[in-house]
Amino acid sequence: MLSVHDFVTLAARDYALCCKVEEDFPDEYALTAACYHIQQAVEKQLKALILLYGETPEFTHNIVKLAKKCEDLGIGLPEVLDDISDTLTMWESSMRYDPFIAFSEKKYSKAKLVYDELKTQISQFLDNMVQDEDESQGLQPTM
Repeated sequence: MLSVHDFVTLAARDYALCCKVEEDFPDEYALTAACYHIQQAVEKQLKALILLYGETPEFTHNIVKLAKKCEDLGIGLPEVLDDISDTLTMWESSMRYDPFIAFSEKKYSKAKLVYDELKTQISQFLDNMVQDEDESQGLQPTM
């Protein structure tokens, strides 16, 4: 199983690829590659959050299922994710094989916003963990 760090690193790589292929928009290959990789970036961030909350993420690419798991764990997710979770799931499963999947610039932009919000959320969670750890070590008796 991948670690939180692994998921975060892989998500960042997928996101970087999205940004790089945007230079070639509106080329059809660039559009499909960007949609696929933004889905992958969001998926990996959701899996990182699930791990951070002490659970093992399901082996799935389904954003709806992963978001539901996060909600069940009490993880607050960006509201805009509700608008695009079905689309993101479709982009992973169909974009690579169906040349007629429509690209929605609006949904793609929303997916990038979700990525940014999840990235911030994970970063804050990790920062709080480090701070809590530092504080608890400061309270330890010394000899």
